[in-house]
Amino acid sequence: MIGQIEERKTSSACGDGSLPATRFEILLDLRRLGHAGGLRAAASPAAAAIARDRVQEYVQRWLPLAECRRREAAGSPADRDRWSRLIAAAGREKPSTDASCEELALWVSDARELLRALTATEPPFVPIVTVSRRIAQQIASGAYAPGSPLSAHKIAADLQLPLDSVRLALSDLAGSRTIEVQPTGRMRVPGPRPGGDRPRQLVSFVRELAAAGVYPPGSVLPNRTELARALVTSKVPLAVALRLLVEEGTLEPASQRRLRVRRTAPVAGSAPRPLVEPTETAKGTDLTAAGIQQVAREAVAWWSTRLAPSPSRLGRSIAHLTAAGDHLAKRVQASSTTEDSDAKRVIIRMRAIAATVEQPTIDLTIWRTACLATAVRDLHSIVVQDDEAAGRNPA
Repeated sequence: MIGQIEERKTSSACGDGSLPATRFEILLDLRRLGHAGGLRAAASPAAAAIARDRVQEYVQRWLPLAECRRREAAGSPADRDRWSRLIAAAGREKPSTDASCEELALWVSDARELLRALTATEPPFVPIVTVSRRIAQQIASGAYAPGSPLSAHKIAADLQLPLDSVRLALSDLAGSRTIEVQPTGRMRVPGPRPGGDRPRQLVSFVRELAAAGVYPPGSVLPNRTELARALVTSKVPLAVALRLLVEEGTLEPASQRRLRVRRTAPVAGSAPRPLVEPTETAKGTDLTAAGIQQVAREAVAWWSTRLAPSPSRLGRSIAHLTAAGDHLAKRVQASSTTEDSDAKRVIIRMRAIAATVEQPTIDLTIWRTACLATAVRDLHSIVVQDDEAAGRNPA
């Protein structure tokens, strides 16, 4: 209840002794406004006059604090404009005696919006300028990769800040060109979109996989549909990448629609490194079928939606997938499919990706994480098939 709300002083910048000084008092007037302008005000002209006087009293009481909030927002054009709009709407001239009930109700709504904003900006409110700075720091650190979209809801959750504050901060950042506003109204980090140079990235990735033994010299590559699925990419950049690999001599035609790695392919690299021991983050993770599928789905969704998770969350996902891949690989190697070349290739692919999942930029790391998740899924499918063939309950 409102009577149980702890009183809290306003910021010292506004506390000059002449302004109301507690959140409790704002909330109390906000509650009183809920009874103004309703059915009682429509009962008679006298009731309407009382309602108008009451609303004006509450508005005039809090306009000085709202003006102070507008002055404090000098560093944020979006926040300053917000306060100007609220003050103009709630502080307009009192409706005349012959005004309609709808006009009175609209004024009450504007007054309540002003008081709600005042309540929300009571200490420990984080100034919009500070919110903008924090978002800009996230962009500079690579947490929000160049070219990636910006979701106000996700940023609010990442930074543990109010959604309205994040939206105002994003508007300021757009005004200063720190971020871009697309024709659709969505916001994004400036720079090339993730995957803008996808063909070259795919060229480098296929070379790595060939050097690691996933596609050894002389082997035929999977068809383009399967290759696109394994590399978590679309067919258009993959087609460009394959053409570049043919032109440089890494690949050669094997048939009308298939390619193979040239036996003398110029692919430098070493054998795939074994998976490291699971980190402390990975220990105790859920290695059940449901847990593995959940983390794999999440990793692929991050890349497909181009929404970057926080670095800590991404690190936990990588550790979970690495532990799951190691667990599943041991199960596959202990089963009757040990001599299965397809199973061996999936294990090698999983290990090669796990060893190189950490990349210089966060968007490339998210992509490799999605590729790792796909390999882990493939290993899980093999384990399920082995269990079914052996008459065990699928894991």
